[in-house]
Amino acid sequence: MQPIAPEWGWWVALLVGVLEGVLVLGYLAWLVRPDPPAGGSPRRPMTWPPVDVIVPVRDEAEWIEGKLRNLEDLRYPADRLRVFVVDGASSDGTADLVAAHIARDPRFSLVRFPVADKTAQLNAALRRGDAPWVIVTDADARLPAEALELMIATGEADRAVGVVGAPVIPAGSHALDALHWRLGNHLRQREGRRGCASLVAGPCYAFRRDLLAAWPADVVADDMHVTFTAMAKGCRVELIDVAVTELRSPRHLAELVRHKFRRAHAYLREVFRFLPRLTTMTSAARAVFLWRAAHLTILPVLLLSTAGLSFAWLAGAMASPAGRLAVGVAAGTGVVSCWGSCRARQAAALAALGGLLAPTLVLALIAQPLWRQRASFAKVATARRSPAGEATR
Repeated sequence: MQPIAPEWGWWVALLVGVLEGVLVLGYLAWLVRPDPPAGGSPRRPMTWPPVDVIVPVRDEAEWIEGKLRNLEDLRYPADRLRVFVVDGASSDGTADLVAAHIARDPRFSLVRFPVADKTAQLNAALRRGDAPWVIVTDADARLPAEALELMIATGEADRAVGVVGAPVIPAGSHALDALHWRLGNHLRQREGRRGCASLVAGPCYAFRRDLLAAWPADVVADDMHVTFTAMAKGCRVELIDVAVTELRSPRHLAELVRHKFRRAHAYLREVFRFLPRLTTMTSAARAVFLWRAAHLTILPVLLLSTAGLSFAWLAGAMASPAGRLAVGVAAGTGVVSCWGSCRARQAAALAALGGLLAPTLVLALIAQPLWRQRASFAKVATARRSPAGEATR
């Protein structure tokens, strides 16, 4: 194969750089436009609406008792709250632990489901409830006492709000995973101030029941499906300011790569599912959907192209003694000037995160027509029990 002519190489590099600038700097510029007037904390509704909480579980003996205690501690009128714990064919005694724990609390119900499939488990619980608001939360998610009230108050304050989420803080996760969550939390909150957040996170979110009769059977990313459903029906997506803690998260690089690939594959499925419904979205929802879609599909390809062009240039430069000297001097100068710099460490962490996510997203994109995953998968980060009984890292 003939190498690309130098002049064409520069034109390709310029085009890739411009597109990356549009997708990254353009998005950031869109986010930092003046915020709408702040309305402060949402007012408590005159009457709290009924709420159904769904907790899908499978082999969660390590976590389930702590989760049930966490739900019991939430501030919300007891006569307005029902909790459905849906066990998906657990083999570690999870269902028996739930049955024993909730025996004296009429708010809690155990639903025994014959197969391990999160989407089917969610639909089974959805059919049993009738409250106007539904909360979905994972067994390893821990909610602050005020989280449920804040979510419902945010939704009740504005009928246009269809889905309410919360920032997520992973406990004991890999450094790159923690960085990814910090960035995601910040960006989604900024998106919310621009009119609509692009995603609510699976550990805990709330939605209006009339938005969704049931999840399609092939949904894996239930959180993204609910988000895009709200957008397609002209509703807004909001985030509260109180964070939810996720106790189970990837701790090792290989585990993190597998986790990000699975999530990326599931997210892309929802992007392609809702792309034809762009015209039904509000302008704010349409804008944030397109930004999200471009960041999941186009940007990773551009980043890999930049990496390839950089390696090609570097290989060409290293072909001559003068080029090797210039590259060595530039690298040494950069290391010396940035040594110990906080900004340099931050830039290196961002570069490492991009180096992880870009190929993962491209592989997930390639796998779309070739592979279908189910809403049941191996858990991450095996936990240990603390003396107090709560699962810890």
